[in-house]
Amino acid sequence: MSKQTPKKKPFLLSSALLVVVLAAGIWSVFSLARYELERDLNNWQLTLSVMADNRSANLTHWTDDRFSVLRELAANGSLQLYTQQLVDRPPQKQETEAVQLSYLRNLIITTAQRSGFYDESKSTSTVRANFAFHADNGLALISSNKTIITSTPGLTSLDATLNRAVDTVFSTGKHLFSGINLNENNQPVAGYLVPVFALQKQINSQKPIAVIYGFNDASLSFYHFLDRKNLVTKTSETILVRQEGNLISYLSPLADGTPPLTRSVSADTDQLVASFALLHPGKFSQGIDYGGRKTLFTSRLLPGLNMTLIQKISLDEALSESKQHQQFLLTTLLMALLLSAVLIIAAWWYGSSIKSQKAAAELVQKTRELESQSNLLNAINNNMTDNILLVDYQSQLIFANKSLYDLLGMTDGELKGRSLRNIFGPDAAKKFYEALNLCSIKKPVSSEISLYIDGMTHLFFSTSLQVEYAFKDHASFLITLSDVTQLEEARSKKDRLMKQIVSSLMHAIDLHDPYSANHSAKTCQISVAVAKAMGLSTSQLTTIEIASSLCNLGKLSIPKEILLKPEKLSKDEQQILRKETDFASEILFEIEFEGPVLETICQKHECIDGSGYPKKLKGDAILLTARILAAANSFVAMTSPRSYRDRLSDREAIDQLLSLSGNKYDRQVVAALFHVIENEQEFLETTTQK
Repeated sequence: MSKQTPKKKPFLLSSALLVVVLAAGIWSVFSLARYELERDLNNWQLTLSVMADNRSANLTHWTDDRFSVLRELAANGSLQLYTQQLVDRPPQKQETEAVQLSYLRNLIITTAQRSGFYDESKSTSTVRANFAFHADNGLALISSNKTIITSTPGLTSLDATLNRAVDTVFSTGKHLFSGINLNENNQPVAGYLVPVFALQKQINSQKPIAVIYGFNDASLSFYHFLDRKNLVTKTSETILVRQEGNLISYLSPLADGTPPLTRSVSADTDQLVASFALLHPGKFSQGIDYGGRKTLFTSRLLPGLNMTLIQKISLDEALSESKQHQQFLLTTLLMALLLSAVLIIAAWWYGSSIKSQKAAAELVQKTRELESQSNLLNAINNNMTDNILLVDYQSQLIFANKSLYDLLGMTDGELKGRSLRNIFGPDAAKKFYEALNLCSIKKPVSSEISLYIDGMTHLFFSTSLQVEYAFKDHASFLITLSDVTQLEEARSKKDRLMKQIVSSLMHAIDLHDPYSANHSAKTCQISVAVAKAMGLSTSQLTTIEIASSLCNLGKLSIPKEILLKPEKLSKDEQQILRKETDFASEILFEIEFEGPVLETICQKHECIDGSGYPKKLKGDAILLTARILAAANSFVAMTSPRSYRDRLSDREAIDQLLSLSGNKYDRQVVAALFHVIENEQEFLETTTQK
């Protein structure tokens, strides 16, 4: 039994893994089916919303067109005048009234015929005398006492619904859609009412003198926009509903043949499409329609029409293709999973027979690879010039490469297990500890550390990084030390040389233009002070220091006669003077500065508003270092004497800079310069008096 147990464990593990794979595959199949169902529902939501929006827009446009016709008629001056006369004059003046009524009747009939408010066929057909004629389209002019002043044929009286609508228009003075209602012909008609005011309306609150009532056969107007023609779906339907108390009335003809305005249901009916649509207009949902069918639908509230449009489609038709596709996917994928399971089992049986042979061969190969990698790592560690340390969480040495042993003159046995404090001393160890506390996996911390070794101070560039190597169940840290002592000496020498060159060039400028003696030095001191006040970075401070020191270098290429001339310069001389930055660019072109030194010098004459030269740069297109240099250079120039004028005081110079800030100079730079003057007066007095 003990010999068979190890053989059963791989089989049991493989069986468990197969069950997990099958379960995950089945879950993925059903997840895909749910995803496709949600995608199809979203597509139908978009489709139904587009249809609902289109049909709502058509109905609203038709209604606005009807009201437009009636408002135009109500604004007719003759209609307003004659209607006012009929309303105001006593009833005994029959002859005058007959003329007015005749005009109004002709106007009403002409407008109705022209705009679709007229029953042409019924009006011209022969009607027996003992039968009342009721029109499905018409216009009427109604007085405040709800009597018909005149109308198109077929309208003799007002029903209760129309009476209430007329009262509303007279009380509000606004047009009104009276809804869709059945007339005496049991035909659905849509009614529109517009107030008529006196010809000369005195105040905005003046009441109407009459109401124009227009009505159309809804089956030829409203319902036309709900037609199902040209639709590829069988159960797609657009219906109109409105709530009347606790009942919901269907205003449009239904797909099952129910005529309009003949079916009503309780608003409390559970899951009813119409009930949800009235409570939540604009929402997309599922529900039960008037025929008891499951339906996808969305709705739109029709403003001013007191009705809601519902666009729906049968759930079975909407998702029929989706369900067929899902069933196909489920069947196909489940069969694929079962086939995969069979193949996995067969492969396992085959693989188990040769697994032991491959394992032995792989073990030999891995041993050789490990030996090769070990030799490679040893070759790298023994030949690296950088020093590498691996320390534990207590900063005790775990590993060091040959370079470090040689540097310290110690062996592996002498160093391993010793702390950084014991190896490098307390001061250097403190800097190591600070870096180790800040670093983490994939977040190295770099710094410069000075180490005193064999009577000499060495400068090292140190990088500390937490590594994924657990030592005694704690994290380990990798430290690399690169000796940059010679590089730092070379950099210091280069910096000293650069400062000497800059100082020599500044002296040459002072000799060439005595009136500008120490100008560059003053400009440099003020520029650096302003840059520090504005919080510029170290690299930007270096750029502004060098650029301000060399900003007047181009004067070396300008004749002394022009620089020292006390009279006003000619246009040609001014043009030569304006080329100062170009001359400086030519002199400094081949020098590689660490930062935009040359660009800063070339932009010192640019202005914030774009009026400067040579490139007419504007706003932020000018380097911040150049904006600082421009203000500092101008300040030094104003407070220094020239051959053609005396020096200005510091206050006068600042006032001029403030007056030009926002146009010529940067406001923030001038503010910083003002701050430097106010708060560093001793520095400025020393600078400007040199």
